[in-house]
Amino acid sequence: MNKFTVSSAVLVVLLEIFGNTACAADAGTMDEVVVTATRTSATLSDTPAAVTVVNAKDIEEKNVSRLGDVLDQVPGLYLRGGALGQSQGTIGTSGMSLRGIDQTKTLILLDGQPIQDASSGKVNWRIPFVEDIARVEVVPGSFSSLYGSNAIGGVVNIITKQPDKREFTAKVKKGWGDASGEDASIYFRDKMENGLGFSGGLGIQNRDSYVNDFVVVSTPCTLSVPPCGAGTAVTGVQPTTTREGALAYLVGDMGTTPWNSTHATAKFFFDLNARDKIYAGVNHQETDQKYTQFNTYVRNAGSAPVSSGTIRINAVDYSLNFNAFSSQPLHEATTRYFAGYDGTVGNNFLLKADIAKIERKYSYTASSTTNNWNGGAGTLTDAPNDGLDGSVQLTFPVGARHVMVTGLALHKDSVNQKIYTLSNWRNPDSKTAVNSSYNGYSTTASVFAQDEFSATDALKIYLGGRWDDWKTRGDYIATPPYPERSVSAFSPKASAVYQLKESVILRASFGRSFRAPTNQDLYLTTVSRREGTTESNPNLHPERGTTWEVGGEFRVTDNTKATVACYDTQLSDLIYLDQIPNTTISRRINAGKAQIQGVELSATTRLTNWLELDANYAHINSRMLENATDPLSVGKRLTDAPRNIAGLGLTMQQGAWSGSLNAHYASHVFWTAKNDDVVEGVPRSYDAVTTVNAKIGYTFSKGIKGHVAVNNLLDERSYSYFLNPKRNLVAGLDFTL
Repeated sequence: MNKFTVSSAVLVVLLEIFGNTACAADAGTMDEVVVTATRTSATLSDTPAAVTVVNAKDIEEKNVSRLGDVLDQVPGLYLRGGALGQSQGTIGTSGMSLRGIDQTKTLILLDGQPIQDASSGKVNWRIPFVEDIARVEVVPGSFSSLYGSNAIGGVVNIITKQPDKREFTAKVKKGWGDASGEDASIYFRDKMENGLGFSGGLGIQNRDSYVNDFVVVSTPCTLSVPPCGAGTAVTGVQPTTTREGALAYLVGDMGTTPWNSTHATAKFFFDLNARDKIYAGVNHQETDQKYTQFNTYVRNAGSAPVSSGTIRINAVDYSLNFNAFSSQPLHEATTRYFAGYDGTVGNNFLLKADIAKIERKYSYTASSTTNNWNGGAGTLTDAPNDGLDGSVQLTFPVGARHVMVTGLALHKDSVNQKIYTLSNWRNPDSKTAVNSSYNGYSTTASVFAQDEFSATDALKIYLGGRWDDWKTRGDYIATPPYPERSVSAFSPKASAVYQLKESVILRASFGRSFRAPTNQDLYLTTVSRREGTTESNPNLHPERGTTWEVGGEFRVTDNTKATVACYDTQLSDLIYLDQIPNTTISRRINAGKAQIQGVELSATTRLTNWLELDANYAHINSRMLENATDPLSVGKRLTDAPRNIAGLGLTMQQGAWSGSLNAHYASHVFWTAKNDDVVEGVPRSYDAVTTVNAKIGYTFSKGIKGHVAVNNLLDERSYSYFLNPKRNLVAGLDFTL
């Protein structure tokens, strides 16, 4: 019996247990209204997916600097790096997977509109202003039928607050240890009697950072091309291994990566009547990241530090050049403008229309390998990119049992990257020439429809689909522009929700989905000091997914709810790198097929009138079925997809005291398709990680609350490529009017 058969058996057992449980709970208790799974307002019980909702109260209960800090109890969601506010301090993109499917194939929305980068398809998790988040709806599964490209693994929709009440908050935080730094924010929202509403806020974050990136030598000169000269005997090196287990030596670190970040938001709403409203606003987020000088641990016979040249360790010569691993000062800014209408047309039609434009600036400098820390020639990479999204959605009844959702959508991406030569890499204004550039433009026009059919009082059926017409064009350096080409995709989905009894709700679904290649996949050839050359491919096809799912929700008592979901996803036309033999050159091609099977279990219960418990577990069995670029990867697990994820959370509220204790576990993930990076606890490894965070708060008065949080309470040392933060402390004060 395979593991997925066991997972299905779990569903049957739970159905037998909970289906025969007398449940006195009102079916409306523990329910919440959500919008992402159906594009209309629906209770959790009616949605055809295992939706997880993280609300403002959940955010308040944890030590949250960035959105990922509060998503640790979402079943099947794996985050590392830039999604987490206590991370190593790199720019806010991160490793992520939902049900084993990576971030570029999981759609991230802010108030219903995509925020994925127009070049790489990744997400800057710093963009959402935490103080302005009302809730986050995480909807796993195939959802291209409603949302188009990228929604193979699911949809994460960040929904911001509306000015439906008066609220003013001012918050300050101070961190110590690996969280050393300061946070401060103010936030205000209000609604006047004439229907005009406003919300706005400003936030700043500063981090001193900590040493998290290390320099390791592992390739002897006899294996390098070209070979290096005779080496100098040195001391101070520390024996270790690579993540693949080869002999290596730790020779230094890259210093710290201090950064500061600013958020600003302003939104206006106006009620035309009791139901209809218009709104508009602007959000801005900006990050500047610096680096301190590297540290070499290597000393020559005269005890002088060595940072370049050929060194001899145990009679073997290695090439050492810290500039080859140098970090770069980096700047990123995102400005988002939006406007819309949410109201009615006629008596029975709901109309929602919105438009959003997002402008991103992204730039960094780098030194050449022959320069030093203080100056010399280098490059400036400047990669501004924009996104434009618009949609019109109409919802209306058809007879007594049907509700139709129909709409049109337009998505446009553009990126214009240039790499300049600098006479001084320390001065971004010392540009002398353009030595590389690429431009990419992608447009997707879409039409979608979904019928919500109440077949009986207990059975709802959802039938829908979306047609996407994707067009793209671009160019690289001085080559003639690639001709425009287009690909169409139809993404159907069928779902059913059946209320077996008051305490048991069953769900099933089947859908197809796709992900269009990014502009970077299509048009950008990159040269990396560590990874070699990766060539673009303007003829790539969209990646495809087919998913079925069964599951259910079980209300055990008035205060206890459990959910289970079993799923199977087939992926095809996956984009992989084809390594050209005897070179360091790889090319992107559609080469892979994969399968992901899994089971998710979660439960929520109130243990006492002051203590709540959340628990979840996900088993993800991913494997490569075909890969023409790397046959040794067939049968192996997908990258960035842990086999097991588990979470346990306790939340307390007793009088003036509040608190939370959260534990999260993610098993080892692989970086290489061959799964040969098996070693943990060494630089650039991807370790199994157990993180325990705690927070306790005390309300001094109606408007003043203090709190202290300890992150990584057990002080576990682990790597997620970079070294994760050690145990650290954060304290803060919140003022509310």
